[in-house]
Amino acid sequence: MLNLEAPAATADSTEHADWMEFSALMDASTEASAQDLITAIGRTGSSDAILHEDEEEAWDNDDYVDEPPIDEAVEREDEDLEQIADATLEQLERREQYLGDLYPFTVTGVLKAKSNAIETAYTFLTAITILGWKNHDAPENAASLFEELSAAALVGYLGGAASARSFKFGFPRYDGPPGFRDAVNDLCNQLGEGGGMREDQANASNVKDAKLDLVAWVPFDDARPNQLSFFGQCATGANWRNKLNELQPVDFCKTWLREQPAMNPLLAFFVPRHIKEDYWPEASNSDRRLVFDRLRICHLLREIDEDLAHRCSNWTESLFG
Repeated sequence: MLNLEAPAATADSTEHADWMEFSALMDASTEASAQDLITAIGRTGSSDAILHEDEEEAWDNDDYVDEPPIDEAVEREDEDLEQIADATLEQLERREQYLGDLYPFTVTGVLKAKSNAIETAYTFLTAITILGWKNHDAPENAASLFEELSAAALVGYLGGAASARSFKFGFPRYDGPPGFRDAVNDLCNQLGEGGGMREDQANASNVKDAKLDLVAWVPFDDARPNQLSFFGQCATGANWRNKLNELQPVDFCKTWLREQPAMNPLLAFFVPRHIKEDYWPEASNSDRRLVFDRLRICHLLREIDEDLAHRCSNWTESLFG
């Protein structure tokens, strides 16, 4: 049975909301309340780390801060936890409002999981956000599943399978050429651009995917170069912020392709987490980067392939086995 410790009191509301969602799935009553969150955070003893305005000012001025009387400290802690709970419920309500019937929970004072919650892509993304993608009891690799979900979401954004194409490039490549050189040649062949792998890259045999996880594009019927394309990177770990600029599509093309695409590809960046609003500008403000977090991905997966949905569901269910 999973033992899910609550995030610290100083964590942001998206992490607290994730905890409530996953707790609802783990509980026999399939629900979690704000009081459950308050109690769980209280057990962590992390409330003491919250700095208030008067304390921040004292720290900034290098002043010594006296410990408040015990009654005042308890009252302040209760207020802090109530504010955390309120912010978390607001976060959950925003998720429900944005995703509508795609959100696998209902928010009515308490958070309650729908009967099919564990089977959804949303819950799969929540699980790998909280627990990481490594699950030794799972039937397959979660990182690869996330790349497939991300590619499907990007194709959906580009108009659907009737107009857009995708190519899963990330290593390991189960359905395509395992070697990097062959994978680059296959990608260029499908794109109709790039000319294949550069011959002067002698060390390509040691390269897995050069940070490129997926590619999606919108081809024209005339099959001529000059088309909209995205090179995508997926970041499942907590260090995702450090990866925002790790993949540079133009540099990838210059390094590995014989010819530059007629129109430089854009970057699509995917994370399974919900990026909080106060960090969104820093993550998304770019003239060549499109960001997809959990809400955007799930919003675009209404027509998700049944086989892919089933495989994601199997991975999530293996956590509760």
